[in-house]
Amino acid sequence: MGEKIIEEAKKVNLTELFYDLVFVFGISKITHVLESLDKGIFSWKEIIIYIVVFVCFINVWNVQTVYMNRYGKHNLLHIISMTVFQMPALVFMAANVSSDMEESWTAFTLALLWIAVIQFLQYIYAYTQNKNSEKDRKLIFDFQKLLFIRLIGIISSLFLSGIGRILLTGFGFILSILGASFFRKDMARVPINMPHLIERLTLLTIITLGEMLIAAADFFEIEKFSFYSVIIMLQVVALFLFYITEFDHAIEENLPCQSGAGLTYNHYFVWFGLNLCTIDLDYANDAMGIAREIMMFLGLFLFYLGVFNNAHLNKKSHKLDKKLMIPFVLVYLLGLGSSFIFQSNVPVITVLCTLTIILETVLFVSFVVRRFPKEIQEEMICP
Repeated sequence: MGEKIIEEAKKVNLTELFYDLVFVFGISKITHVLESLDKGIFSWKEIIIYIVVFVCFINVWNVQTVYMNRYGKHNLLHIISMTVFQMPALVFMAANVSSDMEESWTAFTLALLWIAVIQFLQYIYAYTQNKNSEKDRKLIFDFQKLLFIRLIGIISSLFLSGIGRILLTGFGFILSILGASFFRKDMARVPINMPHLIERLTLLTIITLGEMLIAAADFFEIEKFSFYSVIIMLQVVALFLFYITEFDHAIEENLPCQSGAGLTYNHYFVWFGLNLCTIDLDYANDAMGIAREIMMFLGLFLFYLGVFNNAHLNKKSHKLDKKLMIPFVLVYLLGLGSSFIFQSNVPVITVLCTLTIILETVLFVSFVVRRFPKEIQEEMICP
């Protein structure tokens, strides 16, 4: 008998959407951790806090999403677990995110520990509910190992002080994330529901883009509004179009026996990339100097890397080729190089960044559209 194939999409329930609201708040707070950028300074302490806190929030969301995908149901037990037990702790964590968290890290860590315990208990519950499936129990036990590593990292960090405990917390989370790669075969034996996972990942991406939109909206205040306000808005729109072209049109949702791990891993790059672009907009000023180019083009690199790394899941007709990738890389390098040349001129840099993003989007969208039959092309462009 062949491996299990997911035949129909699992519906994203309202509790999951409500749960996401906390991450709207959390991502907004995380974006403002790098306060020193306002003066054009890179603070290593702020960078460490930013990365660790971002990874913590995203991993909590990811663990809950994967659990709901495979084993969760929209019943009272899971509603209470997500809303009553987890969301207050997540709000507490988000409310206390700042550029100077060394003193408040213990409180942040205790809230994080509470959520980690709840998620660990969810998998214990799932283990008891899958007594007749050896494949499921094996996979659940794998996840329990990863969550236990995360728990050990969180608890151990409570005994340290200063930046060391923040680093240890981050190390525990990163170790548990990377550890999932050792269990891909077990994950593929209990396939992820791809349509549900893609919808959940795209929703969090939209939330991340929403924070970028808020940063762009600041330039639409009457005293700041100008031609460059529209240019900045075009960056957000173009990145959105690029993303949905891949995940709404090019990707094949009904592939059998998918673990979902790679798709999720690659979205870490997507989210980090978009958030760095948002930070660039938030702290856009003359003092940032070369920091602007570093933030924006590093963000774009991570975003494009995260999207293209999923191309192996594309429809056969939409596999990437040299005709797309060579001009794509050249446009990126040209945009990067020209931005460094004009680094002292903020308006010019803004236009160059926007042109780079728009050209990359045009290249990719046209590549995807051309590979559909003519009748589908017409429906996509003008139904």
